[in-house]
Amino acid sequence: MSNDLPVAPTETPEVAALRAEHMAVHASIRSKTTPTLTVKENDISVEDADPDYDEINAAQIEFMKVFREIQALLGKFTVQCFQTCSCAVIQLSHSLGSRPFEPRGQINVRSLKSGSVNIQQDSSYDWKDYKEAAEANEFYHLEAFVKYNGIERTFLTSTKACLLYESQLADIITIHVDLLGNIYGVSVATPHSQQCTGTVLEFEPNFNTTVLISYMEHGPVPDVAMYVQKVEQEKVAKERGETKDNRSFIAKYWMYIVPLVLVFMMSGASNPEQPAR
Repeated sequence: MSNDLPVAPTETPEVAALRAEHMAVHASIRSKTTPTLTVKENDISVEDADPDYDEINAAQIEFMKVFREIQALLGKFTVQCFQTCSCAVIQLSHSLGSRPFEPRGQINVRSLKSGSVNIQQDSSYDWKDYKEAAEANEFYHLEAFVKYNGIERTFLTSTKACLLYESQLADIITIHVDLLGNIYGVSVATPHSQQCTGTVLEFEPNFNTTVLISYMEHGPVPDVAMYVQKVEQEKVAKERGETKDNRSFIAKYWMYIVPLVLVFMMSGASNPEQPAR
C-alpha cells in the first residue's frame, strides 16, 4: 500500500491536516495498531464494525476514508485553481542559428480559461540577420521560460529562419494546456507555407505575433455497454436459431476447400506427365 498522494501546487491547511491523518493511519497499518481518530457524523466508526474484524481491518477502513477525503479536496482545489489562478508569465528569448539567446519579450497570460493574453516584445536582430540565417538554411530558436502557479518550466521550440524571414516576422506562438489547466508546452510556427521561396523585400524587424491557447481534449470513449448488449442479443438470437447464415458456399467452407486444392496441386507437381516420344 503506497503512502504517496497527489500533491497540489499549493497545499491548503485542510489538505495538510488530512495528509497528516493519512500518514498516521498508514503507519498504524504497518505496526498493526489502531490509531485514535476523531469520528465525525458520517464517518465509519471502528466500534460499529463487525467485532470479528481485527485492528488491521479497522485501520484499513479509516485509511480508505481519509484517502477519499483527500482526493475530493484535491479535486476541488484543482478546479478552483484553474478557474481563479490561471494566470502565467512567459519570458521569451530567441536565437538565430548557433548565436546565443537574447531577450525577445514577455507574454502575460491573464487567464488560461478565457484566453486573455498580453504580449510585449522587441526584436534585437536586424532584418539582414534574418536574411543571412535564411540564406544559410539555419533555424530560428525560441525559448519560453514559464512561471505558472509557483511552477517554473522552460520550453524550446524552433522553426526555419527562412519561413520567419519571408513572413516578415509574422509568427504564431501556441500555449498548450492540459486537462488540469497546467502549461505543458509552447510552440512557434509561421502562418505561411512550409516552403521558402527566397523573394523578400526589405522590412522593419518588428514581430507581428499571434498568441493562441490550445486546450487538451478527451479522446473518444468506446460505448462498451452498447457493444456488450449487442453481443448478448446476437448470442440469444443464435441460440434460438433466429439468425441465418447468408454467406456464400466458399465463404462457409473455405477451410475445407483450400486444403483439398493444395493437395491436388502438390500431387500434380510430384507426378508430372511423361513427354511423348
